[in-house]
Amino acid sequence: MNVEYKDFIGFYYDLFPKGYCQHLINEFERLDSLGAGTNRQDGEGARKHVKDDKNMFMTIAAHAPDPFNNINSVDLFFNKLQKCYDEYSNNYSVLKDSGSIRGTTMKVQRTSPGGGYHVWHAEQGSGANANRAIAYMVYLNTLADSEYGETEFLYQQLRVRPQENLMLFWPAAYTHAHRGNPVYGQNSKYVATGWFFYD
Repeated sequence: MNVEYKDFIGFYYDLFPKGYCQHLINEFERLDSLGAGTNRQDGEGARKHVKDDKNMFMTIAAHAPDPFNNINSVDLFFNKLQKCYDEYSNNYSVLKDSGSIRGTTMKVQRTSPGGGYHVWHAEQGSGANANRAIAYMVYLNTLADSEYGETEFLYQQLRVRPQENLMLFWPAAYTHAHRGNPVYGQNSKYVATGWFFYD
């Protein structure tokens, strides 16, 4: 795993074993064919020009038993996720004095051509989102430059192109407002995303 940091965003390259990201895509498509998941229109009543993707929370029970190095594929995901958090909190060590912070969610989403999460937003907010500390996202496939689909961070003036097996960590607060730019071309964008919460 190669690691770099820029403006409190952690970049973790080549985190998972070969084939793992495709495994998650395959699982998403398998579960989708069985009726799992929801789109933003049905789940949130969002207009397609504002938010347009399909997502599902994936649990150990939902996964097909395809092991990687004899580890359940979701256990492997959370083991690697924790490793990234450990690296991140070593680099920004004030997190170690901020109380218990845990990553407990795994949401996989597919953004089809023309889709995206087009509005600027932060992951932390009022109500149920108030205890989000850190957001994460791993790209499950690579899109060509001509297909776009970047994650764009407003105040950091940064666009990150989807690259298979690249994990991002960033603060959930307003300082890291971001959006998912439209996907163009023939290929969908797949990511796994979620949050680390204060207990």
